[in-house]
Amino acid sequence: MNDLNDLYYFVLVVKHGGFSPASRASGIEKTLLSRHIALLEKHIGARLLHRTTRQVSLTEAGQHFYNLSQAVVDGAQTAFESVEHLRREPVGLVRLSCPQLMARAYLSPLLPSYMLAYPKVRLEVTAVDREVDLYEERIDIALRALTHIEDTGGLVAKTLGTARRILVGSPALLDRTGRPASIKALSSLPTLCLPADMHDGSGRWLLHDPEHHEILLAHTPCLISDDLSMQLDAAVNGLGIAMLPEPIVVEAVRSGTLEAVMPAWAGPSHLIHLVYPKPKGMLPSVRSVIDYLGLHLPEVIKAGTLMKDTAA
Repeated sequence: MNDLNDLYYFVLVVKHGGFSPASRASGIEKTLLSRHIALLEKHIGARLLHRTTRQVSLTEAGQHFYNLSQAVVDGAQTAFESVEHLRREPVGLVRLSCPQLMARAYLSPLLPSYMLAYPKVRLEVTAVDREVDLYEERIDIALRALTHIEDTGGLVAKTLGTARRILVGSPALLDRTGRPASIKALSSLPTLCLPADMHDGSGRWLLHDPEHHEILLAHTPCLISDDLSMQLDAAVNGLGIAMLPEPIVVEAVRSGTLEAVMPAWAGPSHLIHLVYPKPKGMLPSVRSVIDYLGLHLPEVIKAGTLMKDTAA
């Protein structure tokens, strides 16, 4: 079939009982309807309609063809209406990707209120500690934290705030080893490290203070893992000093489970940002999530900092 519109024209003429009624109902010229159906019959190689001056009727071949064509046309109409329904208001499924601990620290406080505000939207949150391919994995929005925003390959990147990586350890560990009097003294303490921070068998932490002094601190980690949840648990259990994103340790520090170590020093800040396709043709459901996170997530990010606690 070269043109599915031919099926639509054919069904239209049959439903309305002739070319003139079909033309009046649809606004399509009678001559155009007649020409397309003649081409359709030529393509099929069978007459579909008996034509008289007063009416048209189906041939036997036309009846079989009409039964099947009607199902195709009705299905296409349903498909168009379903998309139109999605475009009228926030409704349907939105797929969101986010690192695991960011899902817990950032999304968990916000999703209940979003779901109450948009009850017709369903969310599918993929919490993985890797960078997903939005197109290949059919993800609508990704929440990411990077020291700099890389080439997004035609995607939009919307920055919502920043988060530091800070040094933390359990009070029991620090009571046992002693609290370091200088940043260089950290080298002698047990540490936990990300594989990305390893170089030639040693850990390397790039740290800076409020006066922008920098130091590349070498240390020998007892645990190397890219699982931030594992590092957090290991730090709480006194295995070593870790440098972790501030929002995921802030509650543990405030409760006394962890202690900020050399709080004037921190690692490079990460840009918390959303990544999503360009807005043209975006469904209201996806836009509602982007707008909601854009409005409320900056406050959650600010709440996840210990700076005001330190100042107090």
